Amino acid sequence: MYRSTLCYIRCNNRILMLFRDKKEADINKGKWIGVGGKFKDGEQAGNCLRREVREETGLEPASFAFRGIILFRDIPEDGCEVCEEMYLYTADISEEEASHICSCDEGTLRFIPEDGIMDLPLWEGDRVFLRDILEDRKRISYELTYKKGKLADVKKTGVRNVIFDLDGTVSDSGEGIMRSAAYALNAFGFEVSDYRELSFFVGPPLLYTFTKMYGVSEDKARKMIEKYRERYNDIGAYENELYPGVKECLIKLREEGYTIALGSSKPEHMCRKILEHFGILDLFDEVTGSTPDGAIDSKSEVLCELIRRRGDDPRFLAESVLVGDTHFDVDGAMDIGMSCIGVSFGYGEAGELKDLGAVAVADSFEEIYDIVTGL
Repeated sequence: MYRSTLCYIRCNNRILMLFRDKKEADINKGKWIGVGGKFKDGEQAGNCLRREVREETGLEPASFAFRGIILFRDIPEDGCEVCEEMYLYTADISEEEASHICSCDEGTLRFIPEDGIMDLPLWEGDRVFLRDILEDRKRISYELTYKKGKLADVKKTGVRNVIFDLDGTVSDSGEGIMRSAAYALNAFGFEVSDYRELSFFVGPPLLYTFTKMYGVSEDKARKMIEKYRERYNDIGAYENELYPGVKECLIKLREEGYTIALGSSKPEHMCRKILEHFGILDLFDEVTGSTPDGAIDSKSEVLCELIRRRGDDPRFLAESVLVGDTHFDVDGAMDIGMSCIGVSFGYGEAGELKDLGAVAVADSFEEIYDIVTGL
């Protein structure tokens, strides 16, 4: 199986399409498709996406929305099945950005009005997910089977695995995090008059926040993290409470047969300690967090480690959704090719989560259950 990305770039009710007309030995010759291409060794979906879009169009959109994974199964006459796992994205750009599109050696690029897309010569399987894009469906995942060049079967890929962020999603941990951040900052000469002004510490990795927000070196930031944990590990972790309906939602999802996991940028041992404190550790099939040495730190790294623990099953990613409260969750999921549900009750902004491509934004755990079971 090989992996690839495909992106549809939109501008004022038009979609940028690529007519493959420049190469003779091209399986897509004579068809209109989006832009994208195969992964290089060591690439994640987000890296491949940005590189391919830049190479084929010259564009670098500010953000992309992950829409789903399309598994193509091609069974030719000789019966030797070929599989492709394609990561589907969209992006919106302005007219000014659109004016800078370069020529592409793969074919001819052209913006097509949305109401004219289905009149183009398209692969039959592409029509399936393009229709969903035109209808603005947020999560689009299918298994498409071709036999002898013709579309033979279409199966929707449902969600079977639900991965939860911890801080600001499962529990309101803000007070303990902010007080501990103030403790560390004050110790290093940064005056904090009101710890409640430090809500930006909730969610992202501590190393990121200390270096980006306070301009300190990585070495100094690690010392500040040690000071932070001096207070947090014994006190701050328990200045914390579950959001209403968490336990009930987890139990109902498990009864429906969903696998439940935690994926947090908080150190893994602290994740387990907090879940055990709340009496819900046994409701999670897997708990994954960051490592003290920084080898696993960002949301995408945490999610990749979770996938590794699940046996690198290619369908695990396609059948998973992350639930989180900040743009770090949506961005981290987008980078590896995972859908994300946002929550409005955490420390992010609901509007920002929607703009970045969250499939939905829930106002409560009751809504999370309804959204997950409806995907």
